[in-house]
Amino acid sequence: MPYARVVTDVWDEFADGWDDQPGTGEYAGAAFDSLLTVLGGAGIALRGACVVDFGCGTGLLTEKLIGAGAEVIAVDTSPAMLAALREKADTHGWAGLTATTDLDAVPERTDLIVCSSVCAFLDDYPATAARLAGLLRPGGTFVQWDWEREEPDDHGLTRREVQDALQGAGLERIEVATAFEVDVAGQTMRSLIGYGSVPLEPSADA
Repeated sequence: MPYARVVTDVWDEFADGWDDQPGTGEYAGAAFDSLLTVLGGAGIALRGACVVDFGCGTGLLTEKLIGAGAEVIAVDTSPAMLAALREKADTHGWAGLTATTDLDAVPERTDLIVCSSVCAFLDDYPATAARLAGLLRPGGTFVQWDWEREEPDDHGLTRREVQDALQGAGLERIEVATAFEVDVAGQTMRSLIGYGSVPLEPSADA
């Protein structure tokens, strides 16, 4: 499958203690704050929404989505990451959470898909973006965050890569901008946010 680029064992090794890694919690918090800004500007509520957290890891962003009243389908290729997420869910009694390694388990006509620091790791980012967009209902929203790549050897994505992938996925009202900056080990790193929505179905009267 196009999204399963990274060998699962690699991410499994990071599951224990992932939440304590420098910048991980700050990144999730900043991503969620920027998500609220995007959704608020579009008049979209999280409460009661069906949200896919694609590449959820241990659920740092999932937790915030659940807290906002969303029903979350958390998808990740790493069983160990999902095990950490399920342990949190059991501990805190989270309702409305499904955790799976299988993207095929996600129903179509989802309200919102979020991808936090995931897309730059994909074998075929444009194809995966198109596949995810196909799971959204008409008017549904896709939002991603990734480190901005400024030099060819840097990790991350360029603004043009994000713009082109979201356009290729058939999304409209696309925006790509700086979302926030995070200090990691004394280095200031900038994250991009890219988002767009699925066109609405034409009315019967059109």
